[in-house]
Amino acid sequence: MGLEVRDLVPAFLAFWDNAPDGWDEYVGQHPEVLDDLTNTGRTLTSERRERALATYREQEERIWVNAPHGVRWIEEAAARVVPLLEAEHVDLQGVAMVGLGTSNGWVSGGKLYLAVEQILDERSARILATHEIAHALQLPLPAEPWPSDTTLGCTVYAEGFATALTAELFPEYTLAEHLWFGPGYDDWLADCEQQQDAAAAAILRDLDAEDGDTLGRYLAFGGEREFPTRIGYFIGTRLIQALRRDHTWPELARWSTTRAMDAVRTQLVVQ
Repeated sequence: MGLEVRDLVPAFLAFWDNAPDGWDEYVGQHPEVLDDLTNTGRTLTSERRERALATYREQEERIWVNAPHGVRWIEEAAARVVPLLEAEHVDLQGVAMVGLGTSNGWVSGGKLYLAVEQILDERSARILATHEIAHALQLPLPAEPWPSDTTLGCTVYAEGFATALTAELFPEYTLAEHLWFGPGYDDWLADCEQQQDAAAAAILRDLDAEDGDTLGRYLAFGGEREFPTRIGYFIGTRLIQALRRDHTWPELARWSTTRAMDAVRTQLVVQ
Protein backbone atom coordinates (compact mmCIF):
# COMPACT_ATOMS: atom_id res chain seq x y z
CA MET A 1 0.00 0.00 0.00
CA GLY A 2 1.08 3.51 -0.73
CA LEU A 3 -0.36 6.27 1.46
CA GLU A 4 0.17 9.91 0.57
CA VAL A 5 -1.25 12.55 2.90
CA ARG A 6 -1.14 16.26 2.08
CA ASP A 7 -1.31 18.65 5.02
CA LEU A 8 -3.05 21.90 4.07
CA VAL A 9 -3.50 23.15 7.63
CA PRO A 10 -0.23 25.18 7.59
CA ALA A 11 -1.48 26.91 4.44
CA PHE A 12 -4.68 27.83 6.25
CA LEU A 13 -2.78 29.21 9.24
CA ALA A 14 -0.68 31.35 6.91
CA PHE A 15 -3.84 32.62 5.22
CA TRP A 16 -5.53 33.27 8.56
CA ASP A 17 -2.79 35.67 9.58
CA ASN A 18 -4.06 38.00 6.83
CA ALA A 19 -7.72 36.96 6.57
CA PRO A 20 -9.89 37.73 4.76
CA ASP A 21 -7.61 39.50 2.26
CA GLY A 22 -5.74 36.34 1.30
CA TRP A 23 -8.78 34.16 0.64
CA ASP A 24 -8.62 34.13 -3.17
CA GLU A 25 -4.93 33.26 -3.19
CA TYR A 26 -5.44 30.59 -0.53
CA VAL A 27 -8.23 28.71 -2.31
CA GLY A 28 -6.60 29.29 -5.69
CA GLN A 29 -3.45 27.51 -4.55
CA HIS A 30 -5.40 24.82 -2.65
CA PRO A 31 -8.69 24.08 -4.47
CA GLU A 32 -9.24 21.05 -2.22
CA VAL A 33 -10.51 23.51 0.39
CA LEU A 34 -13.68 23.83 -1.68
CA ASP A 35 -14.05 20.13 -2.46
CA ASP A 36 -17.07 19.54 -0.22
CA LEU A 37 -18.86 22.12 -2.38
CA THR A 38 -17.54 21.37 -5.84
CA ASN A 39 -17.97 17.60 -5.62
CA THR A 40 -21.71 18.15 -5.23
CA GLY A 41 -21.93 20.76 -7.98
CA ARG A 42 -22.29 23.73 -5.64
CA THR A 43 -20.36 26.99 -5.80
CA LEU A 44 -18.83 29.26 -3.20
CA THR A 45 -21.26 32.13 -2.68
CA SER A 46 -20.35 35.25 -0.75
CA GLU A 47 -22.76 34.14 1.96
CA ARG A 48 -21.07 30.75 2.34
CA ARG A 49 -17.66 32.44 2.36
CA GLU A 50 -18.71 34.72 5.21
CA ARG A 51 -20.16 31.75 7.07
CA ALA A 52 -16.83 29.92 6.73
CA LEU A 53 -14.90 32.93 8.01
CA ALA A 54 -17.25 33.15 10.99
CA THR A 55 -16.64 29.46 11.69
CA TYR A 56 -12.89 30.01 11.62
CA ARG A 57 -13.19 32.79 14.18
CA GLU A 58 -15.34 30.59 16.41
CA GLN A 59 -13.14 27.51 16.06
CA GLU A 60 -9.72 29.17 15.97
CA GLU A 61 -8.58 27.56 19.22
CA ARG A 62 -9.68 24.11 18.06
CA ILE A 63 -7.93 24.57 14.70
CA TRP A 64 -4.64 25.37 16.47
CA VAL A 65 -5.04 22.40 18.83
CA ASN A 66 -5.83 20.00 15.96
CA ALA A 67 -3.33 21.42 13.46
CA PRO A 68 -0.44 19.06 14.29
CA HIS A 69 -2.58 15.92 14.26
CA GLY A 70 -4.51 15.67 10.98
CA VAL A 71 -1.88 13.68 9.10
CA ARG A 72 -1.34 11.34 12.05
CA TRP A 73 -5.07 10.65 12.35
CA ILE A 74 -5.23 9.58 8.70
CA GLU A 75 -2.06 7.48 8.91
CA GLU A 76 -3.21 5.67 12.06
CA ALA A 77 -6.61 4.95 10.54
CA ALA A 78 -5.02 3.49 7.41
CA ALA A 79 -2.79 1.28 9.55
CA ARG A 80 -5.92 -0.13 11.24
CA VAL A 81 -8.17 -0.64 8.23
CA VAL A 82 -5.84 -1.71 5.42
CA PRO A 83 -4.85 -5.06 6.98
CA LEU A 84 -8.40 -5.69 8.19
CA LEU A 85 -9.69 -5.45 4.61
CA GLU A 86 -6.62 -7.15 3.11
CA ALA A 87 -6.15 -4.05 0.96
CA GLU A 88 -2.37 -3.67 1.02
CA HIS A 89 -2.31 -3.30 -2.76
CA VAL A 90 -4.51 -0.18 -2.79
CA ASP A 91 -2.89 3.25 -2.96
CA LEU A 92 -4.55 5.85 -0.76
CA GLN A 93 -4.49 9.64 -0.87
CA GLY A 94 -5.51 11.79 2.07
CA VAL A 95 -5.88 15.51 2.72
CA ALA A 96 -5.75 17.04 6.19
CA MET A 97 -7.21 20.52 5.98
CA VAL A 98 -9.41 23.24 7.36
CA GLY A 99 -12.67 23.00 5.45
CA LEU A 100 -15.64 25.34 5.19
CA GLY A 101 -17.04 24.50 8.60
CA THR A 102 -19.61 22.07 7.19
CA SER A 103 -18.47 18.48 6.57
CA ASN A 104 -16.06 16.82 8.97
CA GLY A 105 -14.81 14.18 6.55
CA TRP A 106 -15.60 12.72 3.15
CA VAL A 107 -14.20 10.81 0.17
CA SER A 108 -14.15 12.44 -3.25
CA GLY A 109 -12.24 11.69 -6.42
CA GLY A 110 -10.44 8.83 -4.71
CA LYS A 111 -9.15 11.10 -1.92
CA LEU A 112 -10.01 11.08 1.76
CA TYR A 113 -10.58 14.52 3.32
CA LEU A 114 -10.42 15.30 7.02
CA ALA A 115 -11.53 18.79 8.13
CA VAL A 116 -9.81 19.50 11.44
CA GLU A 117 -12.01 22.44 12.43
CA GLN A 118 -14.92 20.02 12.83
CA ILE A 119 -13.15 17.42 14.97
CA LEU A 120 -13.97 17.59 18.67
CA ASP A 121 -11.24 15.45 20.21
CA GLU A 122 -9.09 12.34 19.79
CA ARG A 123 -12.10 10.04 20.10
CA SER A 124 -13.93 11.89 17.34
CA ALA A 125 -10.82 11.86 15.15
CA ARG A 126 -10.20 8.16 15.70
CA ILE A 127 -13.73 7.17 14.71
CA LEU A 128 -14.04 9.64 11.84
CA ALA A 129 -10.70 8.95 10.16
CA THR A 130 -11.27 5.20 10.37
CA HIS A 131 -14.79 5.61 8.96
CA GLU A 132 -13.50 7.59 5.98
CA ILE A 133 -10.61 5.19 5.31
CA ALA A 134 -13.20 2.41 5.20
CA HIS A 135 -15.06 4.35 2.50
CA ALA A 136 -11.86 5.11 0.60
CA LEU A 137 -11.11 1.37 0.39
CA GLN A 138 -14.60 -0.06 -0.03
CA LEU A 139 -15.24 1.96 -3.19
CA PRO A 140 -12.27 0.67 -5.28
CA LEU A 141 -11.88 -2.88 -3.89
CA PRO A 142 -14.64 -4.67 -5.87
CA ALA A 143 -13.74 -6.10 -9.29
CA GLU A 144 -15.86 -3.30 -10.72
CA PRO A 145 -15.18 -0.31 -8.46
CA TRP A 146 -18.24 1.45 -7.11
CA PRO A 147 -19.20 4.86 -8.52
CA SER A 148 -19.21 7.74 -6.09
CA ASP A 149 -22.86 8.50 -6.88
CA THR A 150 -25.18 5.54 -6.62
CA THR A 151 -28.53 4.32 -5.33
CA LEU A 152 -30.02 4.73 -1.89
CA GLY A 153 -29.53 1.02 -1.29
CA CYS A 154 -25.83 1.09 -2.08
CA THR A 155 -25.31 4.24 -0.04
CA VAL A 156 -27.04 2.68 2.97
CA TYR A 157 -24.77 -0.35 2.53
CA ALA A 158 -21.61 1.79 2.28
CA GLU A 159 -22.44 3.96 5.29
CA GLY A 160 -23.40 0.91 7.30
CA PHE A 161 -20.16 -0.78 6.28
CA ALA A 162 -17.99 2.10 7.52
CA THR A 163 -19.92 2.54 10.77
CA ALA A 164 -20.14 -1.15 11.65
CA LEU A 165 -16.42 -1.44 11.00
CA THR A 166 -15.52 1.33 13.46
CA ALA A 167 -17.96 -0.15 15.99
CA GLU A 168 -16.02 -3.44 15.88
CA LEU A 169 -12.63 -1.76 16.02
CA PHE A 170 -13.57 0.53 18.93
CA PRO A 171 -16.11 -1.31 21.10
CA GLU A 172 -15.38 1.08 23.97
CA TYR A 173 -17.59 3.70 22.27
CA THR A 174 -21.37 3.54 22.03
CA LEU A 175 -23.11 3.03 18.71
CA ALA A 176 -24.44 6.59 18.91
CA GLU A 177 -20.86 7.86 19.17
CA HIS A 178 -19.89 5.84 16.09
CA LEU A 179 -22.84 7.20 14.13
CA TRP A 180 -22.21 10.83 15.13
CA PHE A 181 -18.44 10.81 15.86
CA GLY A 182 -19.02 12.06 19.37
CA PRO A 183 -21.35 12.13 22.38
CA GLY A 184 -24.82 13.53 22.90
CA TYR A 185 -27.01 11.41 20.62
CA ASP A 186 -28.35 8.67 22.86
CA ASP A 187 -31.93 9.97 22.55
CA TRP A 188 -31.56 10.05 18.75
CA LEU A 189 -30.42 6.42 18.79
CA ALA A 190 -33.40 5.45 20.93
CA ASP A 191 -35.72 7.14 18.42
CA CYS A 192 -34.06 5.25 15.56
CA GLU A 193 -34.44 1.94 17.37
CA GLN A 194 -38.11 2.67 18.01
CA GLN A 195 -38.73 3.46 14.33
CA GLN A 196 -36.41 0.86 12.84
CA ASP A 197 -39.09 -1.35 11.29
CA ALA A 198 -40.99 1.52 9.68
CA ALA A 199 -37.79 3.14 8.39
CA ALA A 200 -36.54 -0.17 6.95
CA ALA A 201 -39.82 -0.59 5.08
CA ALA A 202 -39.63 2.96 3.71
CA ILE A 203 -36.02 2.56 2.60
CA LEU A 204 -36.94 -0.73 0.94
CA ARG A 205 -39.59 1.06 -1.13
CA ASP A 206 -37.06 3.73 -2.20
CA LEU A 207 -34.07 1.41 -2.59
CA ASP A 208 -33.36 2.12 -6.26
CA ALA A 209 -33.69 5.90 -5.97
CA GLU A 210 -30.69 8.00 -7.00
CA ASP A 211 -32.02 11.54 -6.58
CA GLY A 212 -30.70 13.79 -3.87
CA ASP A 213 -34.07 14.49 -2.28
CA THR A 214 -34.78 10.82 -1.64
CA LEU A 215 -31.29 10.06 -0.38
CA GLY A 216 -31.39 13.15 1.79
CA ARG A 217 -34.62 12.01 3.41
CA TYR A 218 -32.70 9.18 5.07
CA LEU A 219 -29.08 10.34 5.07
CA ALA A 220 -28.81 14.12 5.33
CA PHE A 221 -29.75 17.09 7.50
CA GLY A 222 -32.61 19.52 7.10
CA GLY A 223 -35.93 19.40 5.30
CA GLU A 224 -39.15 17.71 6.26
CA ARG A 225 -38.80 14.05 7.09
CA GLU A 226 -40.81 11.21 8.52
CA PHE A 227 -37.94 9.67 10.50
CA PRO A 228 -35.02 10.89 12.64
CA THR A 229 -32.28 12.69 10.72
CA ARG A 230 -29.73 10.30 9.16
CA ILE A 231 -31.65 7.19 10.15
CA GLY A 232 -30.27 5.53 7.01
CA TYR A 233 -26.86 5.33 8.71
CA PHE A 234 -28.41 3.45 11.61
CA ILE A 235 -30.36 1.09 9.33
CA GLY A 236 -27.23 0.41 7.28
CA THR A 237 -25.17 -0.30 10.38
CA ARG A 238 -27.66 -2.83 11.73
CA LEU A 239 -27.81 -4.41 8.28
CA ILE A 240 -24.03 -4.84 8.02
CA GLN A 241 -23.83 -6.13 11.57
CA ALA A 242 -26.31 -8.84 10.58
CA LEU A 243 -24.26 -9.72 7.49
CA ARG A 244 -21.12 -9.95 9.60
CA ARG A 245 -22.47 -13.15 11.19
CA ASP A 246 -21.73 -14.98 7.94
CA HIS A 247 -19.19 -12.83 6.08
CA THR A 248 -15.72 -11.43 6.69
CA TRP A 249 -14.74 -7.79 6.28
CA PRO A 250 -12.65 -8.52 3.16
CA GLU A 251 -15.67 -10.23 1.59
CA LEU A 252 -18.09 -7.41 2.38
CA ALA A 253 -15.61 -4.83 1.09
CA ARG A 254 -15.48 -6.51 -2.32
CA TRP A 255 -19.16 -7.01 -3.06
CA SER A 256 -20.40 -5.55 -6.32
CA THR A 257 -23.19 -2.99 -6.29
CA THR A 258 -25.54 -5.72 -7.52
CA ARG A 259 -24.69 -8.10 -4.71
CA ALA A 260 -24.80 -5.32 -2.14
CA MET A 261 -28.26 -4.26 -3.35
CA ASP A 262 -29.50 -7.84 -3.19
CA ALA A 263 -28.19 -8.19 0.36
CA VAL A 264 -29.72 -4.88 1.45
CA ARG A 265 -33.06 -5.85 -0.02
CA THR A 266 -33.01 -9.22 1.73
CA GLN A 267 -31.95 -7.80 5.09
CA LEU A 268 -34.55 -5.02 5.01
CA VAL A 269 -37.27 -7.61 4.46
CA VAL A 270 -35.94 -9.56 7.46
CA GLN A 271 -35.88 -6.43 9.61
